[in-house]
Amino acid sequence: MPVTEQVDEEAEVMKFKLQIHSRQNCAADLVLNARDLPGAKYGNVVEIFPTDVDAPHLLLQISPPKDKIAIAKDVVSMEQEIAKTFNFKVFSEVTVLLVDPEEVALDSVEVVFRDQYFARSDMWKIKACLENTCIYLNKKVEFCGGTVRCSVYEMWSKGDRVGSGIVNKDTKIVFRSSTAMVYLFIQMSSEMWEFDHFGYLYFEKAVKGFLNELFQKWKKFGANHEVTIVLFSRTFYEEAKSLEEFPEDMRHCVRQDYKGRFYEDFYRVAIQKERYDDWGPTLLSLKKIFYEYPEKVEQCHARQGVAIPHGVNSTAEQGNFLEVLNISLNVFEKHYMDRSFERCGQISYVITPGVGYFEVDRDLCNITKQRIIDNGIGSDLICLGEQPLYAVPLFRYNNKLSCVDDFSIPHWINLSFYSMPHSKTGYNTFVPRVRVPPSVKARLREGKVHLPCSYQVRIPK
Repeated sequence: MPVTEQVDEEAEVMKFKLQIHSRQNCAADLVLNARDLPGAKYGNVVEIFPTDVDAPHLLLQISPPKDKIAIAKDVVSMEQEIAKTFNFKVFSEVTVLLVDPEEVALDSVEVVFRDQYFARSDMWKIKACLENTCIYLNKKVEFCGGTVRCSVYEMWSKGDRVGSGIVNKDTKIVFRSSTAMVYLFIQMSSEMWEFDHFGYLYFEKAVKGFLNELFQKWKKFGANHEVTIVLFSRTFYEEAKSLEEFPEDMRHCVRQDYKGRFYEDFYRVAIQKERYDDWGPTLLSLKKIFYEYPEKVEQCHARQGVAIPHGVNSTAEQGNFLEVLNISLNVFEKHYMDRSFERCGQISYVITPGVGYFEVDRDLCNITKQRIIDNGIGSDLICLGEQPLYAVPLFRYNNKLSCVDDFSIPHWINLSFYSMPHSKTGYNTFVPRVRVPPSVKARLREGKVHLPCSYQVRIPK
């Protein structure tokens, strides 16, 4: 696809022979004599593409010849890595024409870095360094004598992905780290042992589906994140009427909600701050933990001769969702202490079998929101359930004094719904959630139930 869709019709088109040079001999991307291209000056932006071959068009800036590069008349020299990336053949004929930098300005650029720490000042300096320069796919950007290194991963202009373009003062630079600190939380609510509409166990969707695809994408991208995986759940002791029914050494773990129910939160750390090239063994260990999890929770406080009230695993909506976000925040907000200069970026993933609806405490929600916004930490919620017919994520506040329910949609959480690859349906495909009872169907067929005209339905036979 050409980088520019609009080219000045009055620009003179010139044909040149292409030769290549190495970065050791000349650091410039494109070298030619400005007098060979009418109206050109050193530093101008030109569009270059093969004359006889349908290939991507490339935008580069003109640089003057150096002592180590001999440029004959009607010859251009391109750096060999650029020529290899965009399939330019040496000694082939190429077309070169001047372009207006404003017409090929980029809207946004994604820059990727790894194994180093980027402060906000470093990002600002790189943005200033790239301004009014021409960049292309996989271009290596170095700053401060090579101590700060990154590469161009993706570029967008006028709504399309492009292979090269000009960075101006309005271009937005997005920095992405391939060596970040990642916290993965898996909610082990009661739905995890249930099946979805396609017959998949929700835990299979989480581990065999989402996590497996995520780790494969990391491997393809070359990411090497530092990962911590935590399984969490909440157990309600609905039969308990008072705190004295619990053993004394267990009472400090038990809390009481706004309905007067006693509950306890459980957390199981599967791996902590690990970096793997192959995540297969980790997925196997998660499956083993899944089979053992209910028994481990049940026997957590078991002692011989000590009676403990019976506990029931909560649903996803009544789980300890905000509590696990604060666990990661406790670590992330202290990132400036004992900092690792090989890591940059912090994010939390919460995988839930629910649909993005949670019952939360108002005060805890306000604290979590403020901490996430103040620290600028990304929080992603991945739902394994079917997308509901109402807006999500949705919080319902626990009201102790009022019988009126208050709801809120948290804008500080990124929500996604996951489906197995071969079971995905389009968003415009309606899946009925409420089934008509067989007895009502039979009465409708017999004409014993009469509905208003606006509610007439056709019952399949």
